Formats: sequence, C-alpha cells, structure tokens
Amino acid sequence: MASIYRKKNSPFWFVQYVDADGIRRNKSTGLRTDEPAETVKARTLRAQLEAKELNRNAAEVKGGGWDTWVPQYLERHCESPQTLQRYSGNWSWLAYWLQENHYHSPRAITYRNALEYIGWRTSYKKKTGRRAGRNTAIMELKLLAMIMGEAVRLGHADANPLVSLKLRRDKAAKKPELTDKEISDIREALKSEPEWMQIAFDISLHTGCRLRETRLPLNCLDFKENKITFPSPKGGEDRAFSIPMPSALRPLLLRISKTKKKFTVEFPFQPSRRWQQFFIKNNKPHLCFHCLRVTYVNRLRRAGVPREAAMRLLNHSSELVHQVYQRERVEDVAQWRHAVKFPD
Repeated sequence: MASIYRKKNSPFWFVQYVDADGIRRNKSTGLRTDEPAETVKARTLRAQLEAKELNRNAAEVKGGGWDTWVPQYLERHCESPQTLQRYSGNWSWLAYWLQENHYHSPRAITYRNALEYIGWRTSYKKKTGRRAGRNTAIMELKLLAMIMGEAVRLGHADANPLVSLKLRRDKAAKKPELTDKEISDIREALKSEPEWMQIAFDISLHTGCRLRETRLPLNCLDFKENKITFPSPKGGEDRAFSIPMPSALRPLLLRISKTKKKFTVEFPFQPSRRWQQFFIKNNKPHLCFHCLRVTYVNRLRRAGVPREAAMRLLNHSSELVHQVYQRERVEDVAQWRHAVKFPD
C-alpha cells in the first residue's frame, strides 16, 4: 500500500509506493509538511498511487479497465483538493474490492454484487482493529454509482445498475454537548499536551469553529475592529466570514500575534486522530473535537441569542443544519412546567 511519511531534517512529504514494474519506490513529493494545503495534496497523491496499486492487475484497457480512466475522472469532477482526497481514498477501497472479486470492467457490475460490497467493507478489519460502518460503505457505493454513470457516458458500460441504490443509512450517533466539568477536565489534561491542542481548544470553545478553522492567519485577526475573519471555512473561500472577537479569546490571540508565527496553530499529521487519541487516553471516548461546536450552539441558544444571529456566528446557511446541533435538556424547559393550566 502506498504511504506518505516524513524524513528527519526535511520539510517535505515523501511517498512510498510500488510502480507498474512491481518495484518499490521512495521519493520526495516536493510538498511541504508545514502547509495544510500541500499536505492535502500529498495525501491525495498517496490515495491515487494506492488506487493504482490495488487496481493495476484488474485494468483492462480494451474492456474499459477502471484504472485507465477513473483517477482522471475524479480529478475533473472534484473542485477542491479536500474533496479529491476524500474521493480518492474511497476509490482505493472500491478498487481493492473490484480487484478481489475480478470485476475488471464496469460491465461486470450488477446491483446484486454491489450490495455485497457493504458486507465486505464492514467486515474488513484494519490494523487498528476497527471496522468501517454501514454508512461509510454506503457512501463509497454512492461514489461507485457516480463512477458508473461516467462509465456509461464513456461507453465502458451499457447502463448504470446503481442509478438508484435506495439503501437505508444507520442513524448517526449524536455528538454530545460538553458539561462544565468536562471542559475543566479537558483543560487540565491539555496542560501536558502540545501547545497547538491547547490553542485550538480555546479558539473553538469560544467561537464554535471546526478544527481546521482554528488555524487562522494572523492577518485575519483585527484587534482595532475587534473581529476575527475565517478565510477558508468549510465550503471554501466563497464562505469566508467574520465574527466579533470574543473578549475571553482576545488575550490569547494578542499573545500569539506578537510571535513570528503566520498562523494561530500549526497542525501535525492527522490532527483529528490526535484528538481522538487524546479523548480515549483521558477516558472520554464518547467525545470528539466537534463536540465544541455542539456546545457553542446550545450555549448560544440558552443565552437567548436569536437563531439568525447564532447561524451568522457559526456560518450556518441552513436552519435544518443548525437544528441538528441543538440538544434539549430537561432543565431547558423546566420554566414551562406550569405553563398549561386546567380547571380543578
């Protein structure tokens, strides 16, 4: 399997893969480890090389072999590097399954054998011992359906049997809201963790932003106007937005602004996994970094902030999405216990 790795004293990502001749190669990608955008590109390259390794034996040029056109299709289809990285990762699993089952061409795919992918994917145990869930398998099948549509357009298949999958997804577990005690416990545990984790936690706690959004360019901190601009939130630069700088966050941001840093934090490789490991280590496996966003949404609501203002602070364009984050507690409705009265 292809992989990316670091070398001591080198600022670049290196990639290890097996080429078309079966020779294992190691080379520099020329992409810097300290630049998130270039790290995304390096991961995308790894996923593409991995897909080629998994699918190389299955490729049949005359029969519309997958490896001869799918990677190029994904590059054309995906507008952002992040989407390409995600789709390439999903495709590498699909390509592995196609190779194992000798589905060398799109014409070999039927609705029935596509359904078998769910059982195959959810039973495949990773080195960590974890398995993918049903929703992950369905998401990957939807990508295969999209790829099959392209196969029809290119003449590699006569029809797309996956055009309407109609598969039921498992209900996703709701991310919990953090209690005051949990926030205090996390702060205490973070004292022995790298500084980037402490800073990211504080920024998200007071703004509700996502993990990736805590990496703010320092020139996006306006201390005169007392505001913060998020230049690259979820959705890309077109969704850039500004919010008032929280007073509790201002001292931290002022301190960081006096350094020679370009950003508030610099992420290591796979920062989300680092947080997952942190919560497991501290006996809080039910929590994740995104719980901070859930917490912020609910505390805004309990503080009486109008929904429109709360959505603006969180960059939510949909009320439906905003409602997904809301958690009603018994205490939230206790004041209405005697609201309805009946005659004796």
